[in-house]
Amino acid sequence: MEKWNQSYGFLLGKVLQQMETKFAEGLAPYEINSRQYGVLLFINGNPYSSQKDISENLQIDRTTMVSHIDHLESLGFVKRTRNPKDRRSYSLLITPNGNDVLDSCWEFLINTELEVLAPLDHQERILLKDFLIKIWSAL
Repeated sequence: MEKWNQSYGFLLGKVLQQMETKFAEGLAPYEINSRQYGVLLFINGNPYSSQKDISENLQIDRTTMVSHIDHLESLGFVKRTRNPKDRRSYSLLITPNGNDVLDSCWEFLINTELEVLAPLDHQERILLKDFLIKIWSAL
């Protein structure tokens, strides 16, 4: 047996690479990448979060997070507001344009995942998701 197919990291990375490559096609018209889409999803589900909160929850380094938020704000997808509890930080809100991007791309995301995971049946996909959630929750 070859060593490459004995590595969970390698195999997970290759599957992720396929998903991201295909999903990037659907995101291209919006000038964002999959990480930035994930940031939009997080802000939508957690309004008034700070960049630090998002960075910690999504495990994105702070410098990269700043550039993501700057880019999303320049496109009009998020809005920074002063945090009334801490004037040194900002709270983030998704804009109506940001919501439109989420809605427009969600079905494409699901279809991309289903296409990449097509070798698995429905039950296997559920198990895979459960396992991934279990692993991520333990980190």
